Amino acid sequence: MKWLKRFGLMIGSLVGLVVLFVAVAWAAVALRMRKTYEVPAHPLAAARDASPERGRHLALAVTKCMHCHGDDLGGKVVEDDPVFARLVASNLTRGRGGVVADYEGEDWERAVRHAVRRDGRPLVFMPAEAFWHLADEDLADVVAYVRSVPPVDRELPVTRAGPMARVITLLGAFPLLPAEMVDHARHPAPPPERRVDVAYGEYLATVGGCRGCHGPALAGNGAPGSPDITRGRLASWTQADFVRALRAGVRPDGSAISPEMP
Repeated sequence: MKWLKRFGLMIGSLVGLVVLFVAVAWAAVALRMRKTYEVPAHPLAAARDASPERGRHLALAVTKCMHCHGDDLGGKVVEDDPVFARLVASNLTRGRGGVVADYEGEDWERAVRHAVRRDGRPLVFMPAEAFWHLADEDLADVVAYVRSVPPVDRELPVTRAGPMARVITLLGAFPLLPAEMVDHARHPAPPPERRVDVAYGEYLATVGGCRGCHGPALAGNGAPGSPDITRGRLASWTQADFVRALRAGVRPDGSAISPEMP
């Protein structure tokens, strides 16, 4: 029975190592979540002339605020798994439970572009790595729209990172804290002129998160399961095919695209 004893010791040692690693991940990520960031104040210069109407278009089609915060921007629980995480998108309205009722322009800029709260702590899972590139005018329009929506009374639980989220964050496989991915001392360069060309399309693909899932070169090396969407893979697609895929979630052959595609 010596082999059984050795097997038991091996399993016990393995379990002990796993528990130790999870404990290290828990503590390390907790420290990172409590870190404070210094972000230079940058009021939104275009705020006075901001357009809520264009902001609504951007929020729906480009920054996709509703994908996480809900159609009414009243917030929602995006993920609730005790092993992974409880990810909660905040109530962005002036209703009960709203967290931005007294936000000034610089507070919005800090939260959206830098994923940093007023107190300097990082926001969780706020895609600042994409939104950092937002032009002042576009960000001001989005903020103007968000400020214009009717108040929603919705109080939500707090976000909590579970053991799995902390482990894969420690391993660099999950963007739990996008504030770590942003250069807080810099300000984005002016965007290209708004017209139908490659430069403006690249800007939209960046701030719209296409690269966040499909990879920096859109070759499918970003989020797991995200395909290559370059010419090599989609050479036969027409413009109409792309429009249908983006707006209806349907491929040229009629098959449905994953619901993860917003």
